[in-house]
Amino acid sequence: MSGWSSLMRRATVVSFVLVVTFAVALMSVKHRVQQLVDEAAQIERQIAAERQAVHVLTAEFSYLIKPDRLRRLASQHLGLTPVKPDQLGSFATLDQWPTDGSTVSAGQPLALAPLKPTATTERRR
Repeated sequence: MSGWSSLMRRATVVSFVLVVTFAVALMSVKHRVQQLVDEAAQIERQIAAERQAVHVLTAEFSYLIKPDRLRRLASQHLGLTPVKPDQLGSFATLDQWPTDGSTVSAGQPLALAPLKPTATTERRR
């Protein structure tokens, strides 16, 4: 019986070592999984906060680009007025703009100055 009991002791010791090893491994895996779950929950909270921030920024942007508000601010700070039809031109009339640096005010006919060739246009020919 001494052989049988020696074998049983060895089997018991090996079983105990295996159980302890598996328990330590299981606890380690459980701890790592809990860390990953906590990290995932934190990322989900960050995503929710970013979505809320995007929602707020979208609302602010839609307020800031209201045409009535922009029109009021432009007239208040820039002195801009709407474009009148007589201020529009075409590509055909581009060469008819004054070259002497004078400006044309709204409603005033355009005084056409004859175009003078410059040194750069002479070289291109």
